[in-house]
Amino acid sequence: MTKKISTSTLKKVFQRNKSSSPPGDSSTDNEDGIAPRELHSTNGAHSPHPSPHLSAAENSSISTGDPDGAATPRNANSDEAFPVITSKQSPPPTMTIPAREQQMDLAYETLIPTLPIHNLPRGGVSIQTQACGYVQFGIPPETIKDSMKLGLEVPSVYIVPVDRFCREMGPALGVNLAEFEFPAYFNFFVQRRKCTLVVDSVDAERNIRKVFTETLLGPAQFRVPEKNSSESGVQDGADLDVSSPLPSSVNALGIKKYEEEDFAPDFPREAIPDFYKELQHFRIMPNGQELVLETLLKFCHFESAPDSDFRDNLGSPPQLLPKVSSSNSAGAMENGSVVTNNTDGPDDAVNADSNDTSTTATSKNKGKKEASKSLTYNQIRWIGDVAKIYPSDAPSEQIAANKTKRVEIFKMPNGTDYILHDIDENNVIVGKVRFSGNVQVSEGISVIGLDGYDQQSFSQRQLKLETESTVSSSSDGCEDDERGSSFTPFSEPLLPPTFNPPSFGVTVLGNSHGFDKSGSTSGYVLWINGRGVMIDPPPYSSATLEREGIRPRTIVGIILTHCHADHDAGAFQKVLTGSPVVVITTPTIYKSFIRKYAALSSLSPALLKHSHRYKPAVIGEPLKFQGATFHFTYTLHSIPCVGFRVDWRGRSMVFTGDHFNNPPALEKLVEKGVLSKQRAADLNHLPVQETDLLLHEAGAPPIHTPLDVLMKLPLEVRKRLYVVHTSALPDGCELRVAPTGTAGTIRLDRIRRVSGSNYNSQMQRQTKRPSIFESNQKQSPPLFNLEHSIFEDVDEYAEESELFNPTPNMYAHLEGGASVPAKPFEPPPVSLRPTSSSDAWFILNLLSAVPFLSSLSYTTTMEVLETARVVAYCCDEVVLAAARRKEYLVVVWEGTCVERETSSRRRSLSSQVTDDGKGGKAVWYAGDWTGPRVLQPEKRLSGDSSSSATHDVVAMSAEGVKVSSLKETWINFFL
Repeated sequence: MTKKISTSTLKKVFQRNKSSSPPGDSSTDNEDGIAPRELHSTNGAHSPHPSPHLSAAENSSISTGDPDGAATPRNANSDEAFPVITSKQSPPPTMTIPAREQQMDLAYETLIPTLPIHNLPRGGVSIQTQACGYVQFGIPPETIKDSMKLGLEVPSVYIVPVDRFCREMGPALGVNLAEFEFPAYFNFFVQRRKCTLVVDSVDAERNIRKVFTETLLGPAQFRVPEKNSSESGVQDGADLDVSSPLPSSVNALGIKKYEEEDFAPDFPREAIPDFYKELQHFRIMPNGQELVLETLLKFCHFESAPDSDFRDNLGSPPQLLPKVSSSNSAGAMENGSVVTNNTDGPDDAVNADSNDTSTTATSKNKGKKEASKSLTYNQIRWIGDVAKIYPSDAPSEQIAANKTKRVEIFKMPNGTDYILHDIDENNVIVGKVRFSGNVQVSEGISVIGLDGYDQQSFSQRQLKLETESTVSSSSDGCEDDERGSSFTPFSEPLLPPTFNPPSFGVTVLGNSHGFDKSGSTSGYVLWINGRGVMIDPPPYSSATLEREGIRPRTIVGIILTHCHADHDAGAFQKVLTGSPVVVITTPTIYKSFIRKYAALSSLSPALLKHSHRYKPAVIGEPLKFQGATFHFTYTLHSIPCVGFRVDWRGRSMVFTGDHFNNPPALEKLVEKGVLSKQRAADLNHLPVQETDLLLHEAGAPPIHTPLDVLMKLPLEVRKRLYVVHTSALPDGCELRVAPTGTAGTIRLDRIRRVSGSNYNSQMQRQTKRPSIFESNQKQSPPLFNLEHSIFEDVDEYAEESELFNPTPNMYAHLEGGASVPAKPFEPPPVSLRPTSSSDAWFILNLLSAVPFLSSLSYTTTMEVLETARVVAYCCDEVVLAAARRKEYLVVVWEGTCVERETSSRRRSLSSQVTDDGKGGKAVWYAGDWTGPRVLQPEKRLSGDSSSSATHDVVAMSAEGVKVSSLKETWINFFL
């Protein structure tokens, strides 16, 4: 059973903004942290069920509440909450159901086919109707790609869930379930139609308007005068002081051109963008009209039936044929079901259409399907709030006369269930379907292109190849089963992924755009000294990195370039659910991000800000973070957007962000007065500056850079250019698309800066190859092709390794035996990473995950850092001997460790990974730790596991492992 966040946890992390609760909502939370809703009567009071149209089965499962509201009763066989009917008077116990209504209920049950439901891989359902095409419930990120991938029409009608972000524990926690931006963009720009959002309250519409206004039109201070902008900090109605001169950041209309806090005091004023002019330029459509929210969206509300006439005008079932007897009807209604020979019943219809688009039903879903039979037509129209959706071309006269096709959607109390009716022009229901109000996001969802066996990390595949011969020749290895000896992904235990992050480089998580069904939206991990800084993380990226063996605590920051959904949806999930991170962006973009997701999630802005640390990026002022230096600049986009240059020890990378870069077009904008000459020069300089790597976006103008512009760049620029934010390149194009996944990580710490003509002669004269971290950059070799001679004076790790894992003859000199023989030593490559001023901070960041250590005083924390030892180990070397697993706390800094039996000869690691009786392999990635049970809540990773007495902890990463260790005696002293 899926767990949900408890009320206490919600109050600490995900507490709702009480002021945004829909009218009529209860002010108290139930055990799932969701505010229960009560029914609305025609006179505004909580009314009873107006007519006893309940079957015997329904009456037995629905309890009558008191006037003040009652707790929602639970079905003993499922997690579903039955709707509560609150009343001031109990219905008469012996009232009979009128014959006409019995006929309608029976016709509804027997004559109306069930519409097929398409379960979408990312979550939500899509339902095809005759009246309005496809209607979708739930809008997780990149949802339009599900419809495109399944060959379905992208819907234009979306039902917004009551809970607009996922609260279920697991990888989907924090996923936005109301990401309507790209459905709206696709419908307007591709299908040339509006998108309809069905919302449950006025507050929901108000919040969605705030979100979409922010992301479509940009921050309010660049569109309306300060006295009319609620976000500007000036009270409504306050007049500008016309007696004093306007500041340079405000135009003659009293509208801000830019925010002073975004720019360094000495940044050239002429190069500062005028956001009022630039954003307005992008809002002007080809027909000359200005883009507004209503151009793309329209809203529809659920409403309670004001009177019986309203209910009588709802779609009704077709009339029964005379051959259906009333006695059969009465008997069927008494049992809560109808016995009929109709083969096109609900279950048959669903099963017939399941194909490959439906997931396997769980017992919980089966319970829902059985419960759906218990609601009759008259119950549905009395207890449900209804929303009516009409075709876009329906005449208003036909709508008023109920003479047009439409879809009626009934929301059951609390939004636990929805029922949809497809209605023809004769006001007859021609299709029905019932679905849950809980959007299920798959726990296996991941960034497209980074999931599956074929995309396992390069290190894993390489180590697999290295050990395959050992496995096949060992009698203790994995034996062939009855399927044969050929290798399949399941014929032997898969090795855990091992990824060694570069000292400076970038991993591309997604390299496409929001309309490409075969690729994920663009997102990146910038690696600095082995720590990750995510750039516009795509949705589901945190769970994807976890499966690659990259723990959340190795990601220390997020760079947010702008607030479009394909760039910030993953950032919202990361700041809410991951380990504490630093958000880096300009003050303008940061405030826009907070406003947007506070409105979307109904979380208070203060709570969102408390979930992370913010580091402002100031244009014209270098920003130092984790040992690298960033230089940010505003690019040209439909809303404020930044690109940046990052420098690290003589290496550099330029990331343009979303950017319209077309020199002739920029010149025209200068002529129109949209851009200043200095601003245009700054934009033109962004892609041509000297750098080792250029990640340049491309896409459809006028808000993205056309590919033909990139193809005209100088050859020297194109050599270091990777195209991002695009689905594919045309045939014959000389440009390159950036490789995705950890296997395609671009490692800038390994590049050589030697031209091909001079390389051989320089290598012949070279007597000693320097490290890439030495000052002579033109002769920088790859990181792991270093000669042993330059490390002859490095013996610290060998010494530490012997003390930590003593060999049998380690203390032979104490017994009068022979001295310890010297053995050759070569340091593990992981130890060659240069030290950084941020190393101590990162160690503290890792240790803070260990219970009790985060609560230590400052003085004690400093003593822990002084006492902890940082040790590096080569691949296949024992990190922590079995005899000492209860005595040491070991936190993995870099690399991956596994368990191996102490008494066995050294076989392949794949056959040594233990199971510990729970089906989970004992594996430690960077950010994980092992130690006494009191410090490691997960027993199988602790020193008290069932295998700890017989298994060593061994380094399995090809580059080695680096750990921070602390002995138990010191831990007891500190605690």
